[in-house]
Amino acid sequence: MAPTNGNRSIHIAFLIEQGFEDSEFQIPYLALRETGARVTVVGSRMNNEYHGKQGKVTVKPEATATEVRSEDFDLIVIPGGHAPDVMRTNPNMVRLIMDAMGQEKLIAAVCHGPQLLIEADQLRGRRATGFRAIRKDMQNAGATYIDEAVVVDGNLITARQPGDLPMFTTVILSQLGLSLKDTQLPDLGDRQFAWWKLGENWGGSSRGDIIRALETAIIGERYTLSEFRQYAERARDPELTLVLQEVCVTKERNLHRLEARLADFGERVTWQATASEAYATLQNWLQANDNDQMSIVRRALGDLQTGVVDAFQISISLTDPITAEIFDEVEMNLALHEERLGDYYRARQGANVQPPMPTTMAGVG
Repeated sequence: MAPTNGNRSIHIAFLIEQGFEDSEFQIPYLALRETGARVTVVGSRMNNEYHGKQGKVTVKPEATATEVRSEDFDLIVIPGGHAPDVMRTNPNMVRLIMDAMGQEKLIAAVCHGPQLLIEADQLRGRRATGFRAIRKDMQNAGATYIDEAVVVDGNLITARQPGDLPMFTTVILSQLGLSLKDTQLPDLGDRQFAWWKLGENWGGSSRGDIIRALETAIIGERYTLSEFRQYAERARDPELTLVLQEVCVTKERNLHRLEARLADFGERVTWQATASEAYATLQNWLQANDNDQMSIVRRALGDLQTGVVDAFQISISLTDPITAEIFDEVEMNLALHEERLGDYYRARQGANVQPPMPTTMAGVG
């Protein structure tokens, strides 16, 4: 996509520090550069070279927060990652945000980016979103936290995580009145639009990245569904049987959504070609522990915990809103089952609680 003309009068600042989230800088940065708008990277020190948290993006600043003025910019973008927690200790960064908010300049913050707004005391009375780990911090700073992909409140634009970036960037372009040649930007509520393509065009997850993530998750859910069906068959306590059967129902539902999303890309996974070695290992373990109910519970807990972590890691790595949303739901559903099975385990073990068994098939669940 070639940049359009007539956007040179728009000036945008990207605030940067070590450990920024690569995609949260790169996607809006490349998109805004494509419009022909003037984009300036602002750091703490002119001679520093800043490295992304994932090691994929390295950038040198063109200016520092010490020397720029908020009135020089139409928009200030605050990517997330570890960087905002460092930026909030820099009084020049904080002053820049305070001045910009006072002048009602557009501010766009994603993920942990609102930490800088918290430090500048600029969230009081505002509707905003951010990464869920800082939800309580945002609320304590006076914000009304909205769990949506993008929240616009006056001059403030916020988003939660990398999966929201195509929508976040689209809103920024719309708010600035910027356009891209030969590209019709969709409405934010258009669920049928291939948002992942915008992310890919701007340096985010590729079609192959998304497909591999879905395939990995499907293999894991199929394998652990087989596990939990066998755990349920061996459970002798009706309450435990019910808990394990409910996990099976959830995993079937997870599989349906994951496979449907994979089908959107014209792909499918052949189960017969996967996990045969792990399946044989499972059979041997079940035979050896058939009469040990608590060992089965602990192994099931380990499987659920692995599934929660894997879904979370995949969700925050993808820049496709639709797929990331599915992984968010998978994580949430498995976490609820982990909590319930944990309650069952503690109630029966009392003071003799042991750590859960580690999963036997890394990367799936």
